[in-house]
Amino acid sequence: MEGSTAETGSVSLSVTGEPLEVANMKPGDSVGTTLTIANDGSIDVLYYLSADWTEEGTTSARMATILANRLMVTVTADPGDDEVELYDGTLAGLLDRPPAGRALAVENGSEDVLIEIELPAAAGNIVQGLSIAVDFVFVAEEQ
Repeated sequence: MEGSTAETGSVSLSVTGEPLEVANMKPGDSVGTTLTIANDGSIDVLYYLSADWTEEGTTSARMATILANRLMVTVTADPGDDEVELYDGTLAGLLDRPPAGRALAVENGSEDVLIEIELPAAAGNIVQGLSIAVDFVFVAEEQ
């Protein structure tokens, strides 16, 4: 048939903001950063957050796992407005993405996401002097 066309949509997500830089954290300390998540594609998406971490410096893989199991992470979408808690648990628990994604429509464009990390007061001396590197990974898929 003459004059027929077909076009596919695109999924594209961009993340901007300051990375978390944490040094000399002690039990009871917390840090946070706000990132902007933007739907740069042409279709509505669901986005997910996961974390990947590895030992750093003289910290062994076993000890890095102990630290990842003690660091608490809270992820909040739209902080200060209609905020929605996306995750609240250990850093180790973010290794696999949470089961529910967050919808981000093309017409909404973008939203802020607050990531907070806390070393609870009850973490104990076992985490003293440990160091890990963390990558927060955002993934989008068609809604």
